[in-house]
Amino acid sequence: MIDAQNKLWHHITIAVLSCLFVYVLYLSGLRIGRAIGAVPFIILFLVMIIGPVMKIWPSLYNKLPGKFPYTWRAELGIWFAVWSVIHILFVFRARDWDVIGYLAGISPWAFGALIATFMAVVLALLSFKGAIKYLGPDSWKWIQNHFTYAIFWLTVVHVIDRALLRPGFPSSDWLHWMYLGMVILVPVLQIGGFVKNVREYRKELKEK
Repeated sequence: MIDAQNKLWHHITIAVLSCLFVYVLYLSGLRIGRAIGAVPFIILFLVMIIGPVMKIWPSLYNKLPGKFPYTWRAELGIWFAVWSVIHILFVFRARDWDVIGYLAGISPWAFGALIATFMAVVLALLSFKGAIKYLGPDSWKWIQNHFTYAIFWLTVVHVIDRALLRPGFPSSDWLHWMYLGMVILVPVLQIGGFVKNVREYRKELKEK
């Protein structure tokens, strides 16, 4: 299903909820930079699980109004890009805007996250009907699907490096364990959706 509707109230809802989530994380004791850094990964997690969840439990699709959550994917993707850029700006700010110095000493994992943010901005710019008309539906779906998976795994490597591959593991930070749970859950759901698809295909073959 192609989703490039970009309804204003979807954007407002995501913006308000994500800002509230940042505030809640900040109130819980996290630094504002960490709170902001958590939001894009959570939004990306939602983008990644919508498809497999609806495939595994299709009855949810019939019970939820307005083709939810499929019709929210474009807006979620755009806000992932927005919050990722904000996160990067906070990283630069923490280093007194020494962007060149930061890039000179950047780790491969952080550089991958930087590339992921660039790819997310590209997808955000293409998340409109005009892009579908120009590129064609097949080409548009190709770049959306391939870029999304690349963004996810580049971001996962960065998250694992920052949250889990640090001295003192296992961590006592609940946010780190939430990240780990999301990293595990996405491929589990993706595999579940794939298995469900194969089973449905095999069943159709037997019924012919």
